[in-house]
Amino acid sequence: MTSARTQSNSHAFTPADRRVLFLMSIVGFFTGYAGSQMAHTLPFARLSLDLTEGQMSLVFAIVRAASLLGIFFAMAADRQGRRRPLLAAFVLVGFGSLATAFIPSVPAFVVSQSAVRIGIVAVAGISIVYVAEELRAGVRAFGIGIYGLAGSMGVGLGLLLLPLAEANDASWRVLFGIATLGLLAVPLLNKYLPESKAYVDTTSMSFIKALGLGLSRHFWPLAGVSFFVAAFSAPAFDFVLERLINDLSWDTGAARFLLIVSSGFGAIGLLIGGRLADTYGRRPVTVAALIIGLIGGVGFYVLDSGWFLAGTVFLATLGATMLTPAFGAMRSELFPTRVRATAGGWLTNIAIIGSISGFAVGAVSIDRFGLSITVAMLGVGVLASVGFVLMLPETMGMDLVRKKAPKTSTTRPTPPAG
Repeated sequence: MTSARTQSNSHAFTPADRRVLFLMSIVGFFTGYAGSQMAHTLPFARLSLDLTEGQMSLVFAIVRAASLLGIFFAMAADRQGRRRPLLAAFVLVGFGSLATAFIPSVPAFVVSQSAVRIGIVAVAGISIVYVAEELRAGVRAFGIGIYGLAGSMGVGLGLLLLPLAEANDASWRVLFGIATLGLLAVPLLNKYLPESKAYVDTTSMSFIKALGLGLSRHFWPLAGVSFFVAAFSAPAFDFVLERLINDLSWDTGAARFLLIVSSGFGAIGLLIGGRLADTYGRRPVTVAALIIGLIGGVGFYVLDSGWFLAGTVFLATLGATMLTPAFGAMRSELFPTRVRATAGGWLTNIAIIGSISGFAVGAVSIDRFGLSITVAMLGVGVLASVGFVLMLPETMGMDLVRKKAPKTSTTRPTPPAG
């Protein structure tokens, strides 16, 4: 028993771990690229579509509202297994990006990007659950960090290709067309991506019933963190290029260089956060990530100097990327297998409602008070999130794959693992 636990908590990847991470990194890379294009092309798409900053904030809010439908993929993942809903959502991302590239109107832009966002939300939620279930406890958060790093590389590719958007009034659509290349990976994923070893084909438990059985004490603090972090980070991150190019009059090349370098270095938080979360615990790393991200995010919209802006982008990215593996692992570990994907889906939806709220606040206040005051005001909610994290139990080292054992064996009672 001790030997099995030691192996489970080992910080070395097995061949099976590496295979899962390779395949899921493909998913993370293309969804990271596709999901970032609406924000990356914002300065060009907004002008091409003849929209104000406030109107564009409303478009973001509408797209986020549509993405609430991603919950159905999460529910299917608890009823049919993780694999099929994950692949279906990945395909939706590719076709939604294709439609954005070729259909030139504001309504079509909203509809096609809504489809992309539904797929992105579904992939993000199911992927965290899938990676958490497939990897052993000792490398779980670090593995989630590697998956997140693949997504960041996709985002980085979008920044590298951003000059393509400057060629003419509609060339920003080319960047959405490139996102469809992810569809080429579908046959590979369909052949080699296995079903989660933690998933058991049994009657799924009602999520409302699961909350009534005691999981609500974990769900609502997690929901608070998800809501307030999203309300702050959605407008804070999506308006970065808008602030640099249209508010501070930066050249596109200079703005791109700043983000590539500063956010590139900051992305190391995915590995740092993952390793620290596997070594010292999910809670302390999550709290540290929230504070670091808040300082960087608010600082970017308050300061004007290039060197200070570079530092704030680094801190904001470092905090956000440290949060991904620590909070993602904790979120998966606090729920039983039969409702794990659904719980993650609802938390994702609450985060979406948070982002909608952030953009709604932006639609009302950005044109009146400016980006800086709006972002600083939304940052207050991140401070509240620290308190919510401290209400949660530490989950480091938990085994998510329930194994058959004699009745005399002991298992960790709270939270259940299956």
